[in-house]
Amino acid sequence: MIAPLSEAIDKLVPDGTSLLAVGGMHMHNNPMELVRELVRRPRHIVRLLTSPSGCMAADLLIGAGIVDEVATSYIGFEHLGLAPCYRRRAESNELRVLELCEGAIGHGLYAGASGLPFVPLPSGLDLADNGRANQESYKTVINPYTGEPVVVVPAIRPDVALLHAQSADEQGNAIFSRAHFTDRLMAMAARRVILQVERLAEPHEVAGAAAGCVLPGFLVSAVVVAPGGCLPTASHGHYSYDEEGLREYIELSRTEEGFEHYLRIKGLASVEVAV
Repeated sequence: MIAPLSEAIDKLVPDGTSLLAVGGMHMHNNPMELVRELVRRPRHIVRLLTSPSGCMAADLLIGAGIVDEVATSYIGFEHLGLAPCYRRRAESNELRVLELCEGAIGHGLYAGASGLPFVPLPSGLDLADNGRANQESYKTVINPYTGEPVVVVPAIRPDVALLHAQSADEQGNAIFSRAHFTDRLMAMAARRVILQVERLAEPHEVAGAAAGCVLPGFLVSAVVVAPGGCLPTASHGHYSYDEEGLREYIELSRTEEGFEHYLRIKGLASVEVAV
C-alpha cells in the first residue's frame, strides 16, 4: 500500500490512460507531488478530469503537453486569474475542451461511484449553455413517470484518480483535515487511486477521526508520503498556499518558452515537453 512516488506513477498510470482525474479544489489540496512526478515521467493521457474548480495540478499537466483533452468547469487561480497553459492551449486549439457545469461533474462522479450508466441533473441546470457547447455529455430524455424532458449526463469513471489527504494509515484509510471537495466521489468512481499524504497516521488516529476519515482504504491503490506535497497550493490544516510561488508559475507559463524555463528551474528539466 505504501509506495515510492516513482513506483506509484509507473505502475498505476499507464501510457494511454483514457481518463485521469485530479483532485483538490481551487488553490487547495492539489496533489502537486504526484503531478510533478507524472510530468517527470510523462505518458499519454487521453482525457483529464478536474474537480469543479481545477487549478495548478491540471494546468501543469496541460502545459507539459501530455493531455489531449480536458473535461472541466473552470481551471484558474482564484484572484490571480485564469490558468495560463490551459488558456494558451485551448485558444490555439491544441487542447480539446469538454465544458461541464459543476453539477455535471458532481452528479457524473456520483453515477460512476454508484454503478449507474447516467444520471438526471436537477431542474434548472438545463437552462445553462453547457449542453449546447458540449452535446457529447448532455442529452435530453423523457421522464417515464411524468412525460417531461429531463437533461442527463453520463457516469464518470476515471481510470486513475490522483488525490491528496492530510494523512492516512498503512492500509490507506485517509483523514481529510477539512473539506474533501469532490475527492471522495473521485475515489469511489475511479478504478485506481493514488493518494498523496502529508504523513502516515497511526491506527488509533484513524479510529478517532470518525468525521475526518471519509475515504476507506479498500478504495486506495497506493499511498505516497509527501510532506509539503501540495505546494505551492495549500494543504488544509498544514499550510496555506504560497502566493509568490503561484505568481511565479503564472507569469512564466504565459508563454511556451517561459513554461519550459519553469520546468528547468523546478527540477523537471529532463522532461521533453510534448508539442
